[in-house]
Amino acid sequence: MPVGDPRQASAATETGTITNDAEVELPEGQEQRLAVVVQHEHGAELGLLTPDVPLTIGRGEPSILRINDRRLSRVHARFVLSDHRVTVEDLDSKNGSRIAGRRIDKAYLEIGDEVRLGGLPARIHALGSTGQSLRFEGDEPFRRAVEEESARARQFHRPFALLVVRAPRVQRGGDSASHEEHVHRWLERVHDRLRPVDRIAPYGSNAMQLLLPETGPEEALRIARAIATAPQGSGPSLVVGVSLYPGTAGTVEELIELARAAANRAGSEHPVEVTSTAPWFDSSTVAGDTVIAGAAMRGLLDTAHQVAASRVPVILQGETGTGKEVLARFLHDQGPRRAQRMVRVNCGAIPKELVESTLFGYERGAFTGAGQQKQGVFEEAHGGTVFLDEIGEMPLAAQVALLRVLETGSFSRVGASKEITVDVRIIAATHRDLEGMVAAGSFREDLYYRLNAILLAIPPLRERADELEPLVHRFLRLANEGNGRNVQGFESATLELLRAYSWPGNVRELKNAIERAVVVARGALLAPGDLPARVQAAGAVAERPVSKPSPAARAAPGLEPEGASRSHDQVRDYEANLLRETLVATGWNRTEAAKRLGLPVRTLSYRMQILGLKKP
Repeated sequence: MPVGDPRQASAATETGTITNDAEVELPEGQEQRLAVVVQHEHGAELGLLTPDVPLTIGRGEPSILRINDRRLSRVHARFVLSDHRVTVEDLDSKNGSRIAGRRIDKAYLEIGDEVRLGGLPARIHALGSTGQSLRFEGDEPFRRAVEEESARARQFHRPFALLVVRAPRVQRGGDSASHEEHVHRWLERVHDRLRPVDRIAPYGSNAMQLLLPETGPEEALRIARAIATAPQGSGPSLVVGVSLYPGTAGTVEELIELARAAANRAGSEHPVEVTSTAPWFDSSTVAGDTVIAGAAMRGLLDTAHQVAASRVPVILQGETGTGKEVLARFLHDQGPRRAQRMVRVNCGAIPKELVESTLFGYERGAFTGAGQQKQGVFEEAHGGTVFLDEIGEMPLAAQVALLRVLETGSFSRVGASKEITVDVRIIAATHRDLEGMVAAGSFREDLYYRLNAILLAIPPLRERADELEPLVHRFLRLANEGNGRNVQGFESATLELLRAYSWPGNVRELKNAIERAVVVARGALLAPGDLPARVQAAGAVAERPVSKPSPAARAAPGLEPEGASRSHDQVRDYEANLLRETLVATGWNRTEAAKRLGLPVRTLSYRMQILGLKKP
């Protein structure tokens, strides 16, 4: 029975608080350092426990470990390591401290025990005997680190890897729900295998995300296998999902999504899963990605349905994450080639020296490492469709070879003289202005006109407001299924934030945000605090004139015209509190506050003006 279990309580007050007088020592001879790890909506904080030196945790001064969360009191609780045991004492906090659901005044804790401080889980964690510290990133800083590493890797043609580590889900007793082992039981095994340059961030309470700069496929797999096969001790086995750059992912959202999906596929038989065995092209279907069409998309889909039956090339133009691959799949599945393969190529992820061998294949001995003959993308797609994603990133030399295939239907493998004829349909996609690239000389004019028989422009999600609610409910269902959760829906203020945010990453960013919210959620409904910080901060409802309700609305039974105003006020208050707490935490340094919130400084300054936030 864990220390602090209410069943061991010696006394209880009328308010339900308990005092636990059990005395439990740390394992004999243990020389490890102990720490309190507190998880919150933006990541986790760690406070080292020094013998006989109190560690106070709260929202503000004079707490030693300060966490910007309104559920905490200014000085919420005190932890003390003394005589080889840890004491936690609630300091008359407003929201209380609880163990196993019961409010406590004071209790003793073992390694691994959890106490909830105003709802935030805090656990006792044993550090390694070396005393090395654990560095956690919040969700937003980690995401920015991935963005920065992606830009650096693209500029200098360097590799990196993204890993998601979790414990396999297990069934407990007769409970039909799945459970996961808390990260505290295995974090040390992961951290011991990382370099100082690597980054680590919690993904909910049961998984971790790792960014490994300057790490190629072989090294990433070695690290993943080392984590999965590390001695378990008293902890669980682990599974790892891996996404690689360069690889199938061309954006940060894709990298994160693919690593999480790979981790969800992994299990005890295959503890390490990689996004793709062929890193820059694949022919798998877009599982579960059906098209949800609102008013802005219906005309586009009508045109796409008519175009699907032909064999003319199509260009899909739209911002990153708008669903270009889903629309390409729609075109393929609605056409006469549906029984054949659709092979996707990420033109921006193929190293320049491998473009031709990837597209056209190669003969044995054509170059160093070509140990056997290999088909290229066009041969694999014979009779079907080639989807050239991010066509605007294709090098000029490769554009010449592609143009020849489009004109003649023929090509030669690298190292061969014999021509091969194929029958494929070309669908290209880009987020760039190809016509502008032609004028600038970075895209061939003849190739552009050859591809541009039909252009379908996909509007961004911010122009498809009527699709957002069906999408979020669909992504909620998928996230529940993929993560073994049972979140029932959304609080009204959460939906207001989702509607108000501009979604620069479009549908893919929305999907990732909902999955993350489901993973970190602690209630039956997704709350505003479960959303990423950038959505909380930048997604407030814009100032707009309030129109009077129509007579019909005023007369309609069961309707409350002021309800929308209340939701708006809720969101406005939530945003104001979030910005104020971040500004206070940074000493009203707008640059640092904007960085933490994931906002441009100008946007933060504008929202401060709108919300009336001024430095005292």
